[in-house]
Amino acid sequence: IDGPSEAESDAIIASMVTAISDFSECGHAVDCPFKDIVDALTFAVASAKGEGGKVDTGEPGANQAAATIISDLNVSLPPAKALLARIAMLRAFNRRACFALPWLSVRPCQEGSAIFGGLYGHGASIERAGRNAQAMSMELWYQPASIASRVRLFRNLFFCSTKRLLLDSITDATTTPTPLSHDEYELPREIRTVRINRLKARRAMDGTDTVAKRKHSVFSQLHNETRSWGGAALRRGFVAKGHGGQKRAFKVKLIGEGVNDYSGPYREVFTDAVQEVVRLDGTGHGALGILEPTPNNSSEIGENRELFMFATCNRDLTNRSVTTNYFGSDEEQRINNSFSSLTTARDETSREVEEALVFLGRMVGTACRHGITVDLPVGLESVWRPIVEEKIDAMGRLGELDLLACRQHTESPESPSPLLWWQQRMLNSFVEGMSHVMPVEIFPLFTGIELRDILCGNPDVDVDLLRSVVEYEGYKESDDVIKFFWEALREMSSEERKKFLQFVWARTRLPMKESDFDSPFKIQRDTGNAGDDANKALPSASTCFFSLTLPEYSSKDVLTEKLIFAIENVCTMESDYVTNDAEVGEGWRE
Repeated sequence: IDGPSEAESDAIIASMVTAISDFSECGHAVDCPFKDIVDALTFAVASAKGEGGKVDTGEPGANQAAATIISDLNVSLPPAKALLARIAMLRAFNRRACFALPWLSVRPCQEGSAIFGGLYGHGASIERAGRNAQAMSMELWYQPASIASRVRLFRNLFFCSTKRLLLDSITDATTTPTPLSHDEYELPREIRTVRINRLKARRAMDGTDTVAKRKHSVFSQLHNETRSWGGAALRRGFVAKGHGGQKRAFKVKLIGEGVNDYSGPYREVFTDAVQEVVRLDGTGHGALGILEPTPNNSSEIGENRELFMFATCNRDLTNRSVTTNYFGSDEEQRINNSFSSLTTARDETSREVEEALVFLGRMVGTACRHGITVDLPVGLESVWRPIVEEKIDAMGRLGELDLLACRQHTESPESPSPLLWWQQRMLNSFVEGMSHVMPVEIFPLFTGIELRDILCGNPDVDVDLLRSVVEYEGYKESDDVIKFFWEALREMSSEERKKFLQFVWARTRLPMKESDFDSPFKIQRDTGNAGDDANKALPSASTCFFSLTLPEYSSKDVLTEKLIFAIENVCTMESDYVTNDAEVGEGWRE
């Protein structure tokens, strides 16, 4: 491709092949039928010339994905045959990389050696993430050449599916073995039970008592229940018979709710805990004091108004005296900048936040191991790219959080903003927690966007993606009520679609592609409410089995009204058994 370098050109082509393969059945760019790639590329090249309407072959989604990538280039393209030859070369390269990557070290020991000056030139890095932020210090010291550094440098040449294959193989290899129970329908004793009182948590979160929120929230209950567990306990991936293929590290007992944990409650606690972490109190701050809205979010300025950042613990981060104008020489200032995230003493509040962030990292990592995407709206520049050690623009990172502070920052980009070094310190704790359950050492193989998509999934509920995995029981695609349902779902707001997804699957985000679904979405006919009774009944769902039981409503308006009422007002899971009085009393006790 004219304009970009050879490596950048190959990276663009690799991203296009990955986007096309997302719409194939296998989902792996190496195994995707070459005809699908040819059809999508032909359409994309024709669209760039304004002739897209003349090409009607291939999968529409794949065609559009390839056309979008090419249209963003604004450069002249080589002939389609030349692009296909380069794609064939990249596929052959990635096919060999699938076998080679497990044998290569992503972070060899000599890169942290004090003999060579370490990554900063001051010995081994103190940071868990973002080790390459101090570009000036790195340039002053010899960086030994290695295969690992080249692998990280050319990470974009590897298909995302190639890297996911390596990540999955490592997580499988590091899964803690769990012996089977004598009864195949029972969970083994190694799968411990975690008791969660969601009723008490909701009362606390709806109140104004900050202490009660941090004591009784689902996040805090889960933290307290698993506080003494080592990483090995959370690295279990047991799949019980009849649980819909859901991997798990523990069993969930929802106090006061008549539900058995066949996987729905397990997913629900992760979803509820993350929702509490990003919930705001009456003053606009984080209810649990773990994450808080960015200044851009609070002031509604800039392009990233929906993001959260790690809590600042009510510190004044405008005073730069702790990091500037103290050391005389440039070398001393660089050393000070290198350790800037540790230049402020810890207090009780910061210790509690760092401890909570370690657990948040453990929870996000555990969810990832078990195929549960979490709705964690943190910044690409401030979190995900530092974790994978991509090149970071300090001003872009600051602007993502606080655009006004970025415009007022007149000092050298190498001189850290207090807000940035505090975020780096909190990020170290978050990544420390992830390292207990995930192989964070291989994260530098991914880009920040790829890692965010793996952990957080699709930020919007893609109706077309959900429709591609649906199965009907008692209905047909052509039935009026099914047409009403899909039309109503498309007309919902993003928040309403997230609530619907939690209603039917106990999670608020979908996977990124069809091949990542472990089970289909089932829509079942409600045989108990037929005829005239259908319009009076509410839809019901089984989160354990990703299914929606839908009465045969007479119109779209009735279906929309009943469905929105159900997703807005559901508060407990009660369908498996009748809860006894003692358990109800415990659940509702103040």
